[in-house]
Amino acid sequence: FLLINIRIFNPLSPSTAPWGAEDTDTLLDILKKNDVKATFFLCGYWVDKYPEEVKKIYNDGHDIGNHSNTHPHGSKLSLEENKENIQGCHEKIKNLLGIDANLYRPPFGEYNDTVLDAAKRVDTMLYSGMWNY
Repeated sequence: FLLINIRIFNPLSPSTAPWGAEDTDTLLDILKKNDVKATFFLCGYWVDKYPEEVKKIYNDGHDIGNHSNTHPHGSKLSLEENKENIQGCHEKIKNLLGIDANLYRPPFGEYNDTVLDAAKRVDTMLYSGMWNY
């Protein structure tokens, strides 16, 4: 199982944003052709906007991770605000797919002790992933 951070983005199309869904099918096809499984870290607002895309990703055998509900700068939020943001995304994924998204990657790869503490306090979080891409 390969853990990668994927940005769905077409630099040739000015109307395509990193948080769009236009290239999801192409990306899933590439992963399938290369027999690669990935973890997709999704925001709650993306789950709301593209539920069928989330189901495709999951049904293709990929893991779903939590990337917050609204993609805030967590280091500027209180402990409670961070917990609510993590939990909000978790609940949306659980309601849609029936799974616990127990991996969390903070937006912007930005974290401090408050963000880490919030991730630990959300009952379903097993790991908080930080890396640069």
